Amino acid sequence: MKILLADSNRDFLTSFKKLLELSGHEVICAFDGTQVIQKLHEQNSDIVILENDIPRIAGKIIISQLNSSDIPVISILSSKINSDILLSDTLSNAYISLPFFPSELEELVTQVTDKKKKGQKTVYEDIEIDEASFRLCDKLRVTNEEINVIKALIDKEDINSRKSWPYISSLNNKLTKLNKKTRIRYVMQEGYRLVTDNE
Repeated sequence: MKILLADSNRDFLTSFKKLLELSGHEVICAFDGTQVIQKLHEQNSDIVILENDIPRIAGKIIISQLNSSDIPVISILSSKINSDILLSDTLSNAYISLPFFPSELEELVTQVTDKKKKGQKTVYEDIEIDEASFRLCDKLRVTNEEINVIKALIDKEDINSRKSWPYISSLNNKLTKLNKKTRIRYVMQEGYRLVTDNE
């Protein structure tokens, strides 16, 4: 797999380039937003891993271009994920917060690219998620983790409420915006579950 890895921290780039290459990936590096755009024009990449606050060209502009070109993007955050990021109009396919282990990034790359390739559709009541386009009801973009949360709730699996809360909050906002009856609510003795407005 060809990965474009973009981060202003050169030590980070050097370390993670080597680690990803040891896993069998071809890695192209960029130090700022200008280089990202240039390298995207020069050669094809299967996925982009991008520092969210990369200098020279705003990350939102790059993410918007990647969204329109259908190249999946993982954003690296210097802080924890929050619902404001997840409700942005320019949404990455996935987010990972510093610090993280190389294995966590590797697993995220695998999950995102698998979803794009397999293109499965997840359906429950009045909602549908197209995993190929990372879209909810063919309208709003969702992230890899939001898809994972929905699928876990459909299968009635237990989820880590503290870790999943930003995604639950974001998904409920998106479902409200789409006027859907389905919501995620906390049910006593059961945990978070998918319910409809009349339940």
